[in-house]
Amino acid sequence: MRNLSKPAFAVSVQTLKPPKPLKTSNRDIEKSIESYTLIENYGLLVKSARERMGLSPEELGVKLGEKASVIRKIEQGKLKPDNVLAKKLEHFLKIKLLVSSTEIKPVSVSKVEDERGLTIGDLLKGIVKETEE
Repeated sequence: MRNLSKPAFAVSVQTLKPPKPLKTSNRDIEKSIESYTLIENYGLLVKSARERMGLSPEELGVKLGEKASVIRKIEQGKLKPDNVLAKKLEHFLKIKLLVSSTEIKPVSVSKVEDERGLTIGDLLKGIVKETEE
């Protein structure tokens, strides 16, 4: 007959500590980049950078934790990424998608040549002159 006063096997019990909370949350990141504006040709830039790295939309989506359909819609210009996703894309693809609001200069056209009013061409001429200077 076995002695039942002593267990036949040893049981070790460990108490697990809860994981430490992250130091920054998505809200903190979003607050810090709220004053940024998405550039106009963001879709084309994302697509060319992805292709340059030899990735499919599915592969890029997996690496960023996003669905491939989201990546495709961004590339087509049908979906504007929020600031957090834009920062992820910038970091991974090594591109610039967000421009600081302080970097955006208002375009002023001081003199319109004739009475037809201000046209898009007039604005573009002003932008070209500013970039040449």
